[in-house]
Amino acid sequence: MKKQFSIPLVNAHTHAAMVYFRGLAEDLPLKQWLEQYIWPMEAKHVNSQFVYEQTKLAVQEMKNNWIKSLLDMYFFEDEVAQACEEEKIYAFVWESLLDFPTPNAKTPIEWIAYTQKLLEKYKNSEYIKVCVAPHSIYATSQNILLESKQLAKDYNTIYHIHLSESQNEFDECIAKHNKTPVKYMYDLGLLDSKTLLAHCVRLTDQDIDILAETGASIAHCPLSNLKLGSGIIPLKKLIEKWVNVCLGTDGAASSNRLDIREAGKFCALVQKGINLDSSFLTAKQVVEMMSINGMKALDLKYIDGKSITDIQKMIDEEQNFNYLYELNVWDLDFN
Repeated sequence: MKKQFSIPLVNAHTHAAMVYFRGLAEDLPLKQWLEQYIWPMEAKHVNSQFVYEQTKLAVQEMKNNWIKSLLDMYFFEDEVAQACEEEKIYAFVWESLLDFPTPNAKTPIEWIAYTQKLLEKYKNSEYIKVCVAPHSIYATSQNILLESKQLAKDYNTIYHIHLSESQNEFDECIAKHNKTPVKYMYDLGLLDSKTLLAHCVRLTDQDIDILAETGASIAHCPLSNLKLGSGIIPLKKLIEKWVNVCLGTDGAASSNRLDIREAGKFCALVQKGINLDSSFLTAKQVVEMMSINGMKALDLKYIDGKSITDIQKMIDEEQNFNYLYELNVWDLDFN
């Protein structure tokens, strides 16, 4: 008999169109994976039609895994928004900003103009919310980090960025700025409750205190972090400080599957192992990370007519979360 499952899930960090690159580059560290494989392949293949077609495929895969809302950072996000509207899935779209030319913007000025256009175009959309997303502190200048944050403030929207994703990024920031990536962003005034940071596998105790103080959220992507050998998030310390942590699949090129339940299962098991504590991070907590924590991070009030309070009540009334470990997606009866 199938397990009834009604809790809407949130994929708080992905690059949907990268399903095309699934399996392209395996067993490589992040820097080599990006610079020698992903970025060259994107330069060769990515255009508006490519993004639209691949996003449709990715969204259908996510919907099959009961993901009801997603956050997408990529290129040609107008096409991403179109695909998501057609699929009737709640999507937060971000045109990825880098200092060097991208498939959709030759300069940061073009990126700013394109993002503003999207912010205006979708401001009344039922399914689409446009956000602002510089790629990272190592691929985006300080001026652009500040300008993009101001744009997010002007439109009262979410500011999203990859941060502290690897030891290499952490060490380079220390060498260049004499401070950690989190402290660097904090000193620039970029961290607040509208900021969502992807990854954060390398954090100091001071970093965690800063995140707690500012109310910034983290999108934890355990599958890609593990696959790329990037590190493991200090989740226990973050939870102890009440930092909001949600879950993302990342792109299928780095995580292989767009299944937030699988991400949750790996998250729980890895944390139990590194903390030597089988009681840490219960299945119920992981389900909250997969659902309401993502809604909080994205300032998403409702999914399918259900509020955070409604979904929290559904979770609290659930008696058995063993399906996180025991069942496959086809063993669940989504309703």
